[in-house]
Amino acid sequence: MFLEHDEMKFAILYTLKKYVEPISMTELCDILTWEKQVMNYFDLALMLNELIEDGFVDSKFYRNERAFQLSEKGDETNAFFFERIPPSIRKKIDSEISERKYEEQYNPNSVSTEVIPIAPHQYMAALTMLDANLPMLELKIHIGSRADSERAAKILKKEAENIYKDIIERILPEGE
Repeated sequence: MFLEHDEMKFAILYTLKKYVEPISMTELCDILTWEKQVMNYFDLALMLNELIEDGFVDSKFYRNERAFQLSEKGDETNAFFFERIPPSIRKKIDSEISERKYEEQYNPNSVSTEVIPIAPHQYMAALTMLDANLPMLELKIHIGSRADSERAAKILKKEAENIYKDIIERILPEGE
């Protein structure tokens, strides 16, 4: 069952509302193009672009990649029109998101990085390391430009284990 043009847009808004935090195009594609039942990749890309241009969706850099989230205008629109999405589609979207959220929460040992805007044209690279869902290390470094911060975030992720070991060795030397 393919959706009509407006219904596809509402499905995207609904997905963004249910996912809560910003979501990458890959994740959005996995949720909305299952077995080509809702829309295909090109419809998704086109509709998402229109929603961004019309101010319903915000595009931002999150967890080291471009991600999307509802704007205030999109949230209001979703609240009013989400029922235009067939219940079977809403149920499938809810199920897909639920599975993904469970997998994210299930991995208690993870390393994540992100680029955080702190002022106009100023960015910070952030690293978070978890062990049993508890933060072992959180590191934020003011880098400057977005491009430099993106490079720094990639390096932080790649070198996370070495950074952690070095900090621990400096704090707790072996002789003590």
